[in-house]
Amino acid sequence: MRMNSRKTIIGLSTCMALQMTSFVMILPLFARRFSELGAGVEVLGISAMAYALTSTLAAPFMGALADRFGRRPLVLVSLAVYAAAFCGYLLAQSAAAFIVIRGMAGVFTAGLIPAVTGLAADLAPSDRQAQWIGFMNAGGSIGWIAGPIAGGMIYDRWGYSAALIVSIIMAIISLLVALLYVPESHLASAVSLAGAERRATGSQPQKTNGFLLNLRSTLPNSLSSYIVLLFIFFAVLFAWTFIEPRFMFYAYNDLGWSSSMLGLMMSTYGVALMFGELALGQLSDRLGRKPVILMGLVLFSAQFIGLAFFRNYILIAAAFVIAGLGNALYDPALSASILDISPEEHRTRILGIKSMVGSSGSILGPALVALLNSSMDARSIFLIAVGVVLLTTLIGLTYQGSERYSKKESGPDAGTGKKASSRLLKVGTDIRP
Repeated sequence: MRMNSRKTIIGLSTCMALQMTSFVMILPLFARRFSELGAGVEVLGISAMAYALTSTLAAPFMGALADRFGRRPLVLVSLAVYAAAFCGYLLAQSAAAFIVIRGMAGVFTAGLIPAVTGLAADLAPSDRQAQWIGFMNAGGSIGWIAGPIAGGMIYDRWGYSAALIVSIIMAIISLLVALLYVPESHLASAVSLAGAERRATGSQPQKTNGFLLNLRSTLPNSLSSYIVLLFIFFAVLFAWTFIEPRFMFYAYNDLGWSSSMLGLMMSTYGVALMFGELALGQLSDRLGRKPVILMGLVLFSAQFIGLAFFRNYILIAAAFVIAGLGNALYDPALSASILDISPEEHRTRILGIKSMVGSSGSILGPALVALLNSSMDARSIFLIAVGVVLLTTLIGLTYQGSERYSKKESGPDAGTGKKASSRLLKVGTDIRP
């Protein structure tokens, strides 16, 4: 790994650590804030749904913009909008204003994850993509460690405004780090040339074949595998967002936790997630994507099982540790599986579609819990989440595995995409800040 690529990945991981810390430190406080504004579980669910809905609509377009204009602009815009949104959360004096701000934030931050994942994929050797994505994700996992407990402690001692001010400062620092240390990794000319040559040799339909054929040409060749992977991502985010609003009120009102205790629980999850991503992120590069994804899903369900059957804080924490390790297994493997079957010039758009599908799960989850909250107890909601994840694991058995896109190309110019990728990896000479 060249020094410049090492600096870029470290800078990217640092940005994600700061951004996620700033966001997650206030996430457990949303329930407290809505209570102060006279709202409850249903309104908290609607606010989460507003963010997810706008993210769903914007993600594919943001991904396409990153493929066309580069990863760096999308990263910078998203980080700037996060800082602005946190200022809005500080100033909002009604639940309606809070919901509007979350919805607007969803539009302009939807490109962050596709862009940073695409950037990591641009830099990673083809046989270590899952490991590099896991390393980048580990930065975000630091946020799940430091953010919740810091936010809870600040809230318990100084209140909501102090926690938001610290969050805003960290978001601004994250933006400054990105400005200084995250260069552009996407050479539009090389990738566009690869796509043009594939179209010239007949690998992609001509524009005259119609919009739908052109749309299909931007998707992975193995469409059935892509659909299964998208469904897995949808189901995982649905399960978490389905229990999230009820979980926070359940922790405060039924289990009697303080904000610090809830923050510590989320930090425990983050510790397991970070350790897993650093130590286990490369497993799917060695053992194959499918078994690692399925194993991760089974372990991920532990948090819902723990909430459904235990009231002891230590036992629930142990369940969250297992779930964090499961998340560390399936997430890098799933993203790498999608990249394996994606055409080089459209990979960020394809990751944007993944984000859109995941966000749709984040819409449906809070919407359903808002409808069912009055008729179901907390344990029933947690058990439904268990069932969703385990059913998804069974559906994942139908996934046939992924074959790298470059292996599927044929013809005299079949290696063009791979050569373009090689040029992108020469970060010492090709990537400019």
